[in-house]
Amino acid sequence: MSYKLNLIRKDKARATYACGKTLFQQKINEGLVPPPIKLGLRAVAFYEHEVNATLAVTIAGYSNQQIKDFVSELVTKRKNLLAQYTHLEAAND
Repeated sequence: MSYKLNLIRKDKARATYACGKTLFQQKINEGLVPPPIKLGLRAVAFYEHEVNATLAVTIAGYSNQQIKDFVSELVTKRKNLLAQYTHLEAAND
């Protein structure tokens, strides 16, 4: 599956969950929210589709363990992004 790679900053991601900074960071640490992507030394962002998908399974009533498994799967899929774009680049040669 291909996603448009929209990045959102931490404040916007946190606002999506309607929680404070401490609780949001706790959710990341517990694996209930996908971890951010480093953009630089002091900047991070989140994939918008990951935030929305995780919020959807939370709203759907998944247990914490199911959400952790879901987040883990999302993070694993990040590695496939490079292969998708490398493949597209090779096809254009």
